[in-house]
Amino acid sequence: MIAQILSTGDEVLLGDIVDTNSGYLCERLKEMGILVQQITVVGDSVTRIRHALEQIAQRADICLVTGGLGPTQDDLTAKACAGAAKEELVLNSKALETMVAYFEKRGFDLTRDNKKQAMLPASAGVLVNRNGTAPGFTMFMGKCTFYFMPGVPSEMKAMFEEEVKSKLSDIFGFTREILIERLTVFGLPESRVGALLEGFEAKFPGMNLGFRANFPFIEVKIVCPMEEEGCPDTIGKQMDAARQWAISRLENKVISPRGLALEQEVGRLLKEKKFTLAIAESCTGGLISNLVTDVAGSSDYFLFSAITYSNDAKMNILNVAHATLEAHGAVHEQTALEMALGVKKAGNADWGISTTGIAGPTGGTIDKPVGTVCIGIAGPGVETARQYIFNFGNRARNKKMFAATALEVLRRRLLSMP
Repeated sequence: MIAQILSTGDEVLLGDIVDTNSGYLCERLKEMGILVQQITVVGDSVTRIRHALEQIAQRADICLVTGGLGPTQDDLTAKACAGAAKEELVLNSKALETMVAYFEKRGFDLTRDNKKQAMLPASAGVLVNRNGTAPGFTMFMGKCTFYFMPGVPSEMKAMFEEEVKSKLSDIFGFTREILIERLTVFGLPESRVGALLEGFEAKFPGMNLGFRANFPFIEVKIVCPMEEEGCPDTIGKQMDAARQWAISRLENKVISPRGLALEQEVGRLLKEKKFTLAIAESCTGGLISNLVTDVAGSSDYFLFSAITYSNDAKMNILNVAHATLEAHGAVHEQTALEMALGVKKAGNADWGISTTGIAGPTGGTIDKPVGTVCIGIAGPGVETARQYIFNFGNRARNKKMFAATALEVLRRRLLSMP
């Protein structure tokens, strides 16, 4: 079974939007036992879209296409598909009927431009869009069954779930499940992770590894297609053995053996051990607090945060001593420690963590270059701070690394607690 995805739109190629549709469809197909072999992105050109469709029609069994079904002149997918199939564009009565119902329900007028969306290749079957104006459609070309869906993510997702998924199951009758284990790695570059896991396929035949970099983390995926007649218990044991082998090779840098994000692992540990947290941030500007509160249920353990960018704020809100700032400056281990102690007290929390540093691109000195960060932590029996230097040549990446390092310091402390 060869499955591919075709994403259309100049806005994707120009970087104006991120193609989240393809990621969603890959995930949903994987759950059905289908691994996507290729994703193609083309701009708003009839010639380029047609050429892509003609090529895919000869090499794939399934292709999911998103984008280019709207009412404007740059929505060209139906026209390109008709060209590839050597068919005429015709007014599809069922497509028009679904559009009329959509507009009447909302009290809108069906315009001439909207009516263009019902012009489909002659042999097209209609996919109903209950969440927008653009009907989808399905076609068979070459050896491939195509499913054309809108580019608007909410419309595409609904159409896939309501229309496409059942058709795929009915036509192709999938017989296998794909098992995936995920490990989250922090503190190693992708090249090092790959080198450490060399020999995996030889040790675990039938399984393969995948890697995804999401700075500053690496996700390692252990993939195992499971045939219908396979024994789930045996395969589960094999997957567990593969996971443990990978963890043992990765130099104690696996922060989650189940693919959780660092903030999720920290939250899990805080909740499990019944601890609460307060955060003081300077150079990270609230990034750590945002990560922590992105986790559902974080109100169970997260109490308070303070973004104390100025020295006055550090003194007035966190009770950092004026003498400390005079002697050492804002970026120093002692300052970070007093920030952690201060926010812990202000929030009446079990744990306090802090960051103060120089994210760049300016502000560095010989003694404290760009990328310097001091992280403080205060908790049961713990009052300490440490300086780190990370410089990735980019302010945003430096801040991400500072925030991740602070959470990792906390995670390791929590692991050591009873």
